[in-house]
Amino acid sequence: MSGRQTSAYTDVLRFISFAREADRVGYMKNSKGFAFTAAIVAAIGISLLTMLAALNRRDQTVGLNQEIQYDDFAFSVLGVSRERKLGKGDSQAADGVYYVVTIKVANHAVRVDYTFKKKEAILIDDSGREFHVSPRGQRLLESNEGQHCSGPIHAGTSCVIDVVFDVPKSANVSQLRISEGGLAGDILDVVFYGKKRIELGSLQ
Repeated sequence: MSGRQTSAYTDVLRFISFAREADRVGYMKNSKGFAFTAAIVAAIGISLLTMLAALNRRDQTVGLNQEIQYDDFAFSVLGVSRERKLGKGDSQAADGVYYVVTIKVANHAVRVDYTFKKKEAILIDDSGREFHVSPRGQRLLESNEGQHCSGPIHAGTSCVIDVVFDVPKSANVSQLRISEGGLAGDILDVVFYGKKRIELGSLQ
């Protein structure tokens, strides 16, 4: 290979090396630019969510026949009774005491239907303990009364349902709350909607 050919070959290798380095630098710049843009979009999104939470968030503690509201869906307690047994014929006693809570579920939306799940209702006693629906108690009650609010609640309508809890005799039940999504859902509810409770004390 002549000296000119060697020089040309070397120049080609240098050009290829330069091009690769330029591509690498450009890729890094593009990556940094993309990361910077993504960070700005994320910051804007978080800011908007924070503003939305601030506008919508409202702590509520209400009494009987008063609503707590999440978006277009509202819940109120119409009454509470304490029962030692439920059902007919094969009535069964509670492990503690059955609390039968009559809940009104109102759908204030214009178009969207809403389906209420009994597990969303949670009783709270004075010490902060929480009690969930009793499947056995609910089954016994519904064997006598039938099921209510089992299907979609259409926009602009409401329904009333009795939800049964089996609570220790020592518990002093004082409040009801609504939860749709476990711990994560509870955190989001508090952040975006506020802490909401219905006081039951006057019916104990």
